[in-house]
Amino acid sequence: MMGSNGRFSPFLPFADDDGIDLIVYDKVTGVSLPVQVKARTSAKLGKSDTILFDVRRKTFSEHPGSFLLAILLDLEGGQIDRAWLIPMAELCAVARVKSDKISITPSAKLSSNDRYADYRCTDMAEVAQRLGAYLDHG
Repeated sequence: MMGSNGRFSPFLPFADDDGIDLIVYDKVTGVSLPVQVKARTSAKLGKSDTILFDVRRKTFSEHPGSFLLAILLDLEGGQIDRAWLIPMAELCAVARVKSDKISITPSAKLSSNDRYADYRCTDMAEVAQRLGAYLDHG
């Protein structure tokens, strides 16, 4: 909400059994976007600079306007280190698809030019900016 300067209001669904962890309401357009949130901590990176995020096939939907928000949390700083905002309609094109899950493994390095670089955001303000651009231009 703060990252969007009040444009977006996030709501939690009563249950997340459909893979929707957050509903983002846009006060400008009146549109709500379903978001599946996956989070990891930088403490779990270890030797590898990649982070594994899985989406269960059972809860996956390519519905237009739905997004995966994968977040790397910095526990020491108490903030989001970086995030990847991927439209669900594009997820399978950049992920490894298995029978039971869809996996992405973005690099934690800001300088990485991996297949997830176009989706990488440095903070929640950039996430909000990208959601706003999606809503404003479709």
